[in-house]
Amino acid sequence: MKLSPCILSSFTAAACSVCLIPSVYAGTALPAASEGRAHAPEPNWLTGENVSLGGVLFPHLHFQSVYGGTTADDVEHFGAGHHDPVSDGWTIQGFEFGASLRPTEWFEAYGTYHLFQDALTHDWDGEFEEWFGKIKNIPGGFEVRGGRYLNRFGFHNQTHTHGWDFVDNNLVNGRFLGDDGLYTIGGEVTWTLPVSWTSLISVSVGVVPEHEHHHEGHEHEETSFEAEGALFNDTVVVANWTNNWDYNDFHQFRFGASGAWGDNEFSKTSQVYGLHVEYQWRENGYEAGGSYFRWRTEGLLRHFDASAEHHHEHEEEHEEEHHDHAEHEEHEHEEEHHTESGSFTEFGIYSALAYGLDNGLEFGLRSEYVEGVADAGLDERFRVSPSVTYYINPQRTLYLRTQYNYDHSSDFGDEHSVWAQFGFNWGGPEVR
Repeated sequence: MKLSPCILSSFTAAACSVCLIPSVYAGTALPAASEGRAHAPEPNWLTGENVSLGGVLFPHLHFQSVYGGTTADDVEHFGAGHHDPVSDGWTIQGFEFGASLRPTEWFEAYGTYHLFQDALTHDWDGEFEEWFGKIKNIPGGFEVRGGRYLNRFGFHNQTHTHGWDFVDNNLVNGRFLGDDGLYTIGGEVTWTLPVSWTSLISVSVGVVPEHEHHHEGHEHEETSFEAEGALFNDTVVVANWTNNWDYNDFHQFRFGASGAWGDNEFSKTSQVYGLHVEYQWRENGYEAGGSYFRWRTEGLLRHFDASAEHHHEHEEEHEEEHHDHAEHEEHEHEEEHHTESGSFTEFGIYSALAYGLDNGLEFGLRSEYVEGVADAGLDERFRVSPSVTYYINPQRTLYLRTQYNYDHSSDFGDEHSVWAQFGFNWGGPEVR
């Protein structure tokens, strides 16, 4: 899926224009920034809620760390995400330093830097995971976002590590969308449909940033194609439709569909389609506190075209005659290049339950499956993960989580892992 330089240049200009769009509103009456902050609540320095600089810049700080162990030996290919714990002992999943900018009622921006420890080498690394600006409240129900962002694709992909309900990444998300999630540098338009419930359609066009730490899938010499080749690599188009429908104060539903189309690392194309649905019950309805139950499921289907160049040694036999009529055989080795192509389809799904009590305890259960593609070295895999989370304070900025994984793979058989996680989240809601 190649775009001409002209189109790419035009799109890049459009994405960057998010910072210039305010000029369009010159001469138009807009809510003043001071009006939205006239009755701002008092800041809570313990939790970071409502803490700001000048009432416009809201800082965020997150920290996650895991201690535990696993019976797995081939830990390089064991995790489904770049920040997943895969070896015995401590894993520093990362420090996230972020900030949300809210200067007016129509413009917002967000940026976050993630400092983390590599789960395999334990070396420290870091990157700016997201940086984008957003124009909202555009007439007609539109908003525009431009920069580097996690794409709106289902539920899980747009969530950072500190917002996960489990210690590690979902198998299907890591395999189909990349072990850091599907990021793009580009532009996105979101439209709120004029219906009685909340219904959002988002379309994004962008380029996937280069990554140096893909590891999903087992690569063997006998496989025809490399597993990483199916991941998006260049220009990608992402569409997402999500609906929020409240049956009443106590029962809420979210559901929708997603799609992503783009170039892959084989210089071919990949397509990922998804359906997502969630049901939530809250004992106190819209009021805070009380017990709750949540059931979330995402099913994804991926189709990708692949190609690989193989090198073979071809042996040719020649016969020669000499003066004494003696014959001998001479073998010459010539290298032959052969390009193999193929198209593959893979299915994956996860389903997660959460039941929370008013005392801060939350019980979770996640079940996952990915179909696998043998020719690409992608194993069939099934995992079940019960977990218990204890939120230490009512604001849920501090928590302890324990999780057990039963993992079965067509490659490595049965493996078991036990993890204990500590999390610290400081700051209010982030711009999304």
